Formats: sequence, C-alpha cells, structure tokens
Amino acid sequence: MVLPLEAADKAHNERARWRGREAAFRSGLEADGFVVQEGYAYPVDPIADLLDAGLGDTANANNAGQPYKVLMIPPHPIDRDLPIHPGELAFSIFRIRPDEAIVYVGPTPPLADYFSFTPYLWVRRQGRIVPKGDFIFAAVNDPLNNALIKTEGRGNPFHKQTVIVFTADQGIFARVADQARAAGYPRSMVNAYILPSELLHLGVLTEDLEADTFVLVVRSANFVSRAAGDKYLADGSYATIWRVTPESEPALDPYPTPPEREHEWISERTLFPGLEEGLQRLEEAIRERFADRATQHFESMQWWPTSRQVLEAEDDDPRSDIYHQFIAGEASDTPYLRSAIDEEPANFILDDDDLVVVYGVNHEATGLATYSSLSLYGDWITSSCETLEDQREYVFGCGDHIWNGVAGMNSHDFSGSAEEYIPGDPMAPYLYAVKVVRRPPSDTHEKFWVVVPEPPCAVPPCEAPLPSYNHGIALDKPITIGYRAYLNPATGAGPAYDDMIWDRAIWVEDGNGESPDG
Repeated sequence: MVLPLEAADKAHNERARWRGREAAFRSGLEADGFVVQEGYAYPVDPIADLLDAGLGDTANANNAGQPYKVLMIPPHPIDRDLPIHPGELAFSIFRIRPDEAIVYVGPTPPLADYFSFTPYLWVRRQGRIVPKGDFIFAAVNDPLNNALIKTEGRGNPFHKQTVIVFTADQGIFARVADQARAAGYPRSMVNAYILPSELLHLGVLTEDLEADTFVLVVRSANFVSRAAGDKYLADGSYATIWRVTPESEPALDPYPTPPEREHEWISERTLFPGLEEGLQRLEEAIRERFADRATQHFESMQWWPTSRQVLEAEDDDPRSDIYHQFIAGEASDTPYLRSAIDEEPANFILDDDDLVVVYGVNHEATGLATYSSLSLYGDWITSSCETLEDQREYVFGCGDHIWNGVAGMNSHDFSGSAEEYIPGDPMAPYLYAVKVVRRPPSDTHEKFWVVVPEPPCAVPPCEAPLPSYNHGIALDKPITIGYRAYLNPATGAGPAYDDMIWDRAIWVEDGNGESPDG
C-alpha cells in the first residue's frame, strides 16, 4: 500500500524527530560522563541457534511457533580486548557492573497479543555445582510487559515509542532519566527495570571471575499482521540499544529488591461454577469416543519453581532441590505446566497410529489469560556435563532435557474445539480438545489437530539442505506437553496457578503400541 504524500511526509517527519531525540539523548549521556556503546537486536530460534549450532543441548522449552529477539549488548569498555567465547558473543551473553545501565530507546513490537522485555540470569559461577558454572536461565525480575510498560502517546502500547533503563542503581537511573527528559522524552514514557543486586552477582570479567552472566530477551506472541511481525523480527535496528557505563565509578545507591508481582485474582471455579463438571463431561465424552482402545490419563503439574524462588535459594544448602536449578527461561507472565502422572513428570511415545487428546479449560475464554497454548516437546537428555572437560567449551544445557518445542496450538485456534465431543453443552465454549497425531486426519473436516513432525532424517545429523534432526521428534522418542496462559488482563501478570483449572490429556493406543512412560 502506497501512503498518500501527506501521510508519507508526516511519517518522515516523525522518524526525523525520533532520530533527533536519540542523538540529543546520547550526547547528553556522554556530556554527563558516560561511555555509550551501541548494540543491536536479532531474532533467535532456540532450536536452530542453540541445538543446531552446538551451543546448547536444550531448546529451553521454547513456546512453539512464537518468536524471540535477543538484545546484543556490547562488552564493558575494559573487556573489549579480552577473548570472548564465540557462543557468548553470538548470543549476547553479557556481564554488567552495578553502576551500569542497558538502555532501550525506540518502538515496542508491533500489534500482537503480547510482548515483554526480560533480563535473565544465564550462568552462575559463584557457588557453582558444575565446574564451568551452573546454567540456570532464571528471570532476574518480573517481565516488563505490554500491560505495564509506559509508552508515548495514547492507546494500546504496541509499536509505540518507549525508553527502558535496565539498571541496579537508583542514582544511575536518575541520571539517565534526566538526560532522557532533557532530550525530549516525557517522564511518562521512561521505564525503570530494576536489576535486584541483592539477588545477583554483578561485575565484569576483569574484576570478578565469579560474576553472573545475563541475556536480555524480548518475547512477543500472535502478531496481528504477519508482515509487520516478520519485518520487526528481521530489523536489527528496529530500536536503539545502548550500554551506558560511567567513566568514573559513582557511589552506589542500589535499588531494594522489588516485591513479586501479584498474581491471584478470581479462580475459574468461581467465575464459572459449573466449569469443572463441564470438564468432566468432556473427559467422559473423549473416553467414550475411544472406548475400544487402551488409554492412559495424564494430569499436569507445575513444571519448575519460579525464578524468584531459585534466586532466593542462593544461600540454601547446595543439596536442596532448587539450589541453582535450571528452569528454562521461566518468567512470571505465565504459569508453566507439563504432563504428569500421579504428580510426577511423565511422557509418552507417539507412534504412527497413536494419538493424544489434549483437553482442558480455554483460559482466554474464561478471561483469565490474554491467550493460552499447548506445545509438544522432546523429553530426553542428550549429554552429561561431566563429559565436557575443556573449560573454554560450554554447552548450555548439558545434562538438561532437550525440550525442543516442535509444534503447538494456542487459544485463537482451538476455540470451539470442545463442541466436537459435547455439542450444545453450556460449558463447551470455555473448554477445548485437540488431537495430537503423527499424520493429518483423513477427515478433511477436522480442524483441531496438531502434527508432531518426525526428524527429516533417520539418524542425526541430517545432511544439508535438510533441516536439523532437532526440528522433529522420532517415533521412539518420549514426548511431553507444556501448557501456558499469558497475562491475566485484570492483573497484568500471569494467572495464579491456584486460579486455573489445569490441563489434561488422554493417550490413545493404536492397539499394538508402547505404553506411556510414567
């Protein structure tokens, strides 16, 4: 679509105004005694960029079908001449001092269901269990999401100008915010993202070999315009990213650790008093549909402890269950559930003629979430950390499950699916039921199914031009299901676990297949 000349001129003038403010902002920071280094952003596919690249043995339970961007943060000025592991450089794994800031200046992601900015603790070396340091991948604080971010102008917060200052220090934030205001950015659009120094080990390589490493991730989900989403993901200069370092070390004024965001609201049982009974009717109808075949029922369980619990367990006995536990990028904008039997993690084998019916409450329909989803993951371990003896080599996720999210479906697509089993039921609009299969159904009228792809070759690695073995799950490999429910609109946080009725699944055997692995 070609813009009318007047609209094009307006857009050009607006971009010129943005560039002018950014230049003034940077000049002000440098005049105030900061070294300003520019970074960039790029899209990351956890399967391709970790598993395929050999940098990791886990895809960190990626949200199947949803994109990620990572902010590339330049090294601290005194680190620039030091050797950096290529994996750390490629994935923007950085260290930061308590008197520094990362600054994001520019538009938020395009119109979608959701976006968030979240720094993560990547590897912790202080108090390490594994000699190289412990891969944890825990959110350092609650995400800054579309429900809570401050932006310029009115209306929804998508594709709006914003300033985000990621720092541990109140004095540094005040100085950066002052320069932003002086450059023309209203205070109402400047966000402070607190790096809680009480829970972190901050420092750079030359001064602290025990310092934590971090990665800063931008999540988004369900772009309204695929073209706009693709353009955003491919644009490394979509927004401006700076590392801001004071030339002389100031007296520190660290932020106190913020309290965790409130998640409790109203439970789905209260919102819809007949919902659990409706879910039971749905389960009975699914069982009746497959009464002539062997079945196995799966409930679900909380997949990991929360990031805050893991960070606060730093002083616990290293033998405790959550000390330095790997939690695969957990963050508080959603609960994380996974397949279970008798409250223990469980998986299943999906043969050519097997199927799994995944069913439960559509948390978007009940109003508890902006969108909810299910994803299918490989559930096995590919390596042991003890086999990695070269200290310069760090395979992220060694000893952790592969958790490669190869397929999934969200509530936009499975809305209405329960009608197939309980037509006309008053609770059917608030429920869902999706078949997980290896081959598309022969009935072309069926809509609610997800195919779990097999690897493109029988034995890894696959030769080019085939995609990697990691992009599928072989017929003999175990699978688990992960469930998410992003952002309760009423709270701006993920729904509380206790407010939700948890998802379920029924594995249906083809008559000759293997039983699920409890």
